[in-house]
Amino acid sequence: MYHALLVDDEVHAVRGLQAGVQWERLNVGSVYTAHSLKQAQEVFRSQSVHLMVCDIEMPQGSGLELAAWVKEHYPDTETIFLTCHSDFQFAKQAIQLDSFDYLLKPVDYSELESVIGKAFDKMAKARELRSFEETHHHYRQLWESHQPVVAELFWQDLIHRKIPSNPEALCGHLRKAGLAYSENIRFLTVYTRVQRWHKELSERDQRIMEYALRNVLQEAMETTPGTAVIPAANGSFLTVIPLELPVNEGETRENCDAFIRNCNQYLFCDISCYVGDRVPLYELAGMLRALQQLDENNVTQINRTFILSESKKNGSRLDPAPLAGWAEWMKQGARDKLSEQVSKYLESWKAFDGSVDAQALHSFYQDFLQMIFFVLQSKGLQANRVFAQNLLTDKPESVLRSLASLQEWVRYVIEVAMNHIHAIEENLSVVDKVKRFIADQIGQQDLSREDIARHVYLNPDYLSRIFKKETGMSLSDFLQQSRIDYAKELLANTGQSVSDIAVTSGYSNLSYFSTIFKKATGVNPVDYRKRTQQN
Repeated sequence: MYHALLVDDEVHAVRGLQAGVQWERLNVGSVYTAHSLKQAQEVFRSQSVHLMVCDIEMPQGSGLELAAWVKEHYPDTETIFLTCHSDFQFAKQAIQLDSFDYLLKPVDYSELESVIGKAFDKMAKARELRSFEETHHHYRQLWESHQPVVAELFWQDLIHRKIPSNPEALCGHLRKAGLAYSENIRFLTVYTRVQRWHKELSERDQRIMEYALRNVLQEAMETTPGTAVIPAANGSFLTVIPLELPVNEGETRENCDAFIRNCNQYLFCDISCYVGDRVPLYELAGMLRALQQLDENNVTQINRTFILSESKKNGSRLDPAPLAGWAEWMKQGARDKLSEQVSKYLESWKAFDGSVDAQALHSFYQDFLQMIFFVLQSKGLQANRVFAQNLLTDKPESVLRSLASLQEWVRYVIEVAMNHIHAIEENLSVVDKVKRFIADQIGQQDLSREDIARHVYLNPDYLSRIFKKETGMSLSDFLQQSRIDYAKELLANTGQSVSDIAVTSGYSNLSYFSTIFKKATGVNPVDYRKRTQQN
């Protein structure tokens, strides 16, 4: 809860602020009042004050003097000035005193509430930053004093299969490392990996925070003597816990869930834990690979504990992406509809947790990119001129790491592609747009003159006049010619029946289609097909 102080020599002004502002909604627990500089100072000395709302002109010491005193003695307090005067000198002094805002009376209470809310947001971010810096500083000191030990080298060699995996060889390496475990001991493995840092970190700072994470892991997991926390790769760790008796999976899950919550709150990261089976020491490397595979296929969940023995494939199957429909929306420039439907489809994956794995992401990635390239080509655009080269040639490891990463990449691709398509459409004349629309829609719907005019936002009669003026051909004749050209393509390259081709081309009457086709080409559809197939 926050505490606020209202300072004004006018009693009714203070009472108005007390009653008019919805303090509870702003998470303010106490609202103190003062009517002079001296009274305000007494409040500061006896109470904790996060926010001061202060008048400037007061008879026994101005608000500016009070703000200067507060800045010196209570620098974390934010100040908002209220005054009847719009004098620039007052505003200049308020800025110099680093006040949060400067508002003129009479102030609208909703506006003041908005400003107060922003001030509290600033305080919250400052507290979070201080907490992060303190945590970072603490673990940086530990990290700089840390030295590798022989035991850690043993564990590293073991998980990377540099030590023979037979029991006899392992015993010798254990003795050299100063480690002693009974022959019947089994090891519970917990694999943890950072999925996302909440803050942008440099490579060096990330190593420091990973060191901090390791220390937290050791504090959380080393309740059993002989437990080891081993760095694996890319912000991941393998915790090895020696156990003589079978583990209580419920207790293990609770411990991992508590560890995840602490990481979220204090180490500013999203992380998941993967709990393996109890295995002998020589099977440790294989168990690590199984847990890493479980992690690789977790593309939808964050901040969750997974138990290897419970992880079975869901029998449900994903519906294929409606790529043909998306391509049509993209051709038509329906950016919002395309973005909404793609986002809705990918969000639906979260209900198919067991069926959505790394392979599902990779397949969607390839199919979606192929659709994008197809549409760009249909618009006369080359993909390598639209996107950065690495989007086309590099394997997108970061994109395929999680569903969230894939969603972010899809939004980027749609935005870039649609911007280029829109730019081309903007540069096309009305007639060019009409021709392109007809080419895109022939075979998709029964086009009319009104449909075409609606697409370019013109009156049908006016569109017909400008189309004929520019092309020398009426819009109706061009549409009919486009239909015949489309029918010729189907006759030459498909096995569809003539009647089906007539309907697809926009002619419901087969006899009329044959008459029009012969008039345009000199032969009927059947003879045209025979002639083209012979060639």
